[in-house]
Amino acid sequence: MVLRLAAIPPLVSTVVALGVLLGSSGDAPSLDVSWVPGLDLEFVFQIDSLAALMTLLVSGIGVLVFVYANGYFGPTAAGTGRFATTLLAFSTAMLGLVWADSVWTLFVFWEATSITSFLLVGHKSVDAAARLAARRALLITAGGGLALLAGLLILADRAGTTRLDDMGPVGGTAGGVAAALVLVAAATKSAQFPFHVWLPGAMAAPTPVSAYLHSATMVKAGVLLVALLGPALGETDVWKPVGIGFGLLSAFWGAIGALRHTDAKLILAWGTVSQLGLMIVLLSAGSGKAVFAAVSLILAHAVFKAALFMVVGEIDVRAGTRDISALSGLGSRMPLAAMVAVVSGASMAGVPPLLGFTAKEAAIEAALKMDGLEALVVGFAVIGGSVLTVAYTVRLLLGLFGPSDQPATDIADRRPAMAFPSALLAVGSVLGYVFLGTVNSLVRPAAVQVQPEAEVYYLLRWPGITTAFLISVAIVVAGSTVGWLVFRRPLGVPSPVGAGVVDRGTDGVLSVARFVTGRVQHGSLPVYMAVMAMTVIVAALPFAFDVEPSAIYLWDSPMQGVLAVVVVGAAVLTSGMASSRLGAALGLGSVGVAVSGLFVVHGAPDLALTQLLVETVIVVGFVLGLGHLTRRFPSAKAGWRLLRLVVSVCVGGAVALALASSASNPSGVPPLEDLTVAAVDEGGGNNLVNVILTDVRALDTLGEVVVLAVAALGILALTESGRSRKEEVA
Repeated sequence: MVLRLAAIPPLVSTVVALGVLLGSSGDAPSLDVSWVPGLDLEFVFQIDSLAALMTLLVSGIGVLVFVYANGYFGPTAAGTGRFATTLLAFSTAMLGLVWADSVWTLFVFWEATSITSFLLVGHKSVDAAARLAARRALLITAGGGLALLAGLLILADRAGTTRLDDMGPVGGTAGGVAAALVLVAAATKSAQFPFHVWLPGAMAAPTPVSAYLHSATMVKAGVLLVALLGPALGETDVWKPVGIGFGLLSAFWGAIGALRHTDAKLILAWGTVSQLGLMIVLLSAGSGKAVFAAVSLILAHAVFKAALFMVVGEIDVRAGTRDISALSGLGSRMPLAAMVAVVSGASMAGVPPLLGFTAKEAAIEAALKMDGLEALVVGFAVIGGSVLTVAYTVRLLLGLFGPSDQPATDIADRRPAMAFPSALLAVGSVLGYVFLGTVNSLVRPAAVQVQPEAEVYYLLRWPGITTAFLISVAIVVAGSTVGWLVFRRPLGVPSPVGAGVVDRGTDGVLSVARFVTGRVQHGSLPVYMAVMAMTVIVAALPFAFDVEPSAIYLWDSPMQGVLAVVVVGAAVLTSGMASSRLGAALGLGSVGVAVSGLFVVHGAPDLALTQLLVETVIVVGFVLGLGHLTRRFPSAKAGWRLLRLVVSVCVGGAVALALASSASNPSGVPPLEDLTVAAVDEGGGNNLVNVILTDVRALDTLGEVVVLAVAALGILALTESGRSRKEEVA
């Protein structure tokens, strides 16, 4: 029931997306939500043509995934409420990413997809493989998020705006660095070589997760990022070669992986790596036809890949395995699933009359329209990748539903909730070809938003006997031949070398962290204090070069000098000379009282009263607390006492140095007049200092009060603990 209810929000957003896509032209719906007004941070959302198309995929397929999950888990499955909540949270994060119209909104929801996908991949928390795969996916995609943050910071600085719609082309060295960082981030999220290793492992997740994340949502985030930032970074020297390089390697490496595995989900996962690589190649090339083909592939891929994942999940549930080498006779026992798989697989292979055929034709034509080395590289990626796509598609279909010498596999009863969504998606691949005009009205505006030159292109139901069509026929023939040969003589299943490297690297970092923590966090408070003191000293050293001697003077009145001597003397006696606990408490109180005197001399009686109150409470607290301990400190050697004095002097010197440097380099004029007026008009008080503490920096004051309260509770707990021990001994 909870899975059915969770399908309602994506159903609503699907209707909204259809309204935007099919409605009359006009301004795109937008929304600005203030986040941190003082820093000009805000959430900015806009549902333009590309966002509406992606919303249709994210939410439309999301509705079908929720229905499918209802059949996949069954009525007695545990944890479906947690699963539905997490999947809905992921869907929301993906919609936020799709609708984002500012770099900060984009980054926040980019990270949200990483976190929620981590929870989805690790849904089977009792499974060690699922936990490991979830950790791997989080580390790689979150690392890409850091690269994205750096790239967005540079991009926003160079562009002079954080709004994606307002960004013009950015060039120069800074633009090249931003482009490289953005492409790395896109490669991590869209599983491009060598960051692809998280995607096959993510197949440990339930199949509804695989069908959703790896068709319409998670893996499309990187492709979407390249599309969104291509107009701003596409003219840099880095964008095209790096983007095409990522995509080219991924297109072939992913296809080879798909040809070698026998787990049907892994075949689809590696195939996704390959197909995403082709999209990255086309978007990085950046021509009008290439961008149009890439957007068409985004739509077609989401439809046929979600259907194929659902079919494999149904086979896994009903047959108890998804290993194509162990399945037999499913073509006659699961005719509906076989039909859906054949239709969706044919669309993936680019066979007419299906939606995938028109998208593949557009990609081939885009490569043929290019010149020089670019035409050679992009054409190699499109044609070579398509041949291998046909090959692993044929191998998959033969392995699932083809002839076999093994006994027929026993299967459980059909679950309609699993069969209906995949069948509907297969019908979508057919109807997409039939109603190609409607598909063009969805794809062209989205492509034009990325590249205005895409306005003149459209998908063709029948292109005629053209060069592109002849190449397409050759691709199907060659790919089918390779797929049949590999099916008859399977390649050896590869070991997960890349995943192993990532896991060993992560384990190594954790081992080093445990080693360092064990050596540094060993429980010695004096050592902690010494380390912190040395850190303060090192941090203050650069300020020594910014001190102006004219900014330093001894005192405003001789009384300040006298009180300063008292403060220093009391501090020295407390830290180095006091041998009794009571003497140390009184010495510490003397420091506070002398500081109160300095406040009085400076004309701040309210601070002096506050300081006296605090010192009184502290001294009384120390006396009460120390009364349960021995009267004297444990004996300390002279060297240790000297070390404490040296550390104290160095810390005091570092603070004085920082203050002197600050006084030597004032920044601006203190807004005393504005604060004075605001204290009365807005703060409702006549004491400027009090208004600052309780109004202007109220959160800081609240934090300080909380710290003091926690410290007081800790002292009270220690006191009661000591008293209880004494009573037990007595």
